[in-house]
Amino acid sequence: MDVKTVTQQEMQDVARRLRAAGTRLITIVGYDSGDTIQVSYFFQPFPEGKAETYRVVVPKHGGNEEVESITPIFPAAYIAENELAEMFGVHVKGVPGRFFLHESINAPLRRKAP
Repeated sequence: MDVKTVTQQEMQDVARRLRAAGTRLITIVGYDSGDTIQVSYFFQPFPEGKAETYRVVVPKHGGNEEVESITPIFPAAYIAENELAEMFGVHVKGVPGRFFLHESINAPLRRKAP
């Protein structure tokens, strides 16, 4: 699988281009690599075509990490972006609140500093 690493601004442009082409969002996945949070976006052209995957790498800044939401472009991104925010402690601009985890649980999938 070919994964293209893009900036947050480029991801906004990619999302708009894919939406205009009738592509659908499959999911968004987060991964804590230690020094960064990697956010991968999986898309599938409709009705058929080769899937496309894009990655935004977000350097860790002590809990102040942010990514731009693609929910205004792909409304289905809302749930995956909320999950990303809750599980990894990344603020997704434009996506409010929590609805998966209790307020006492913070970023359970984020690696703890050694």
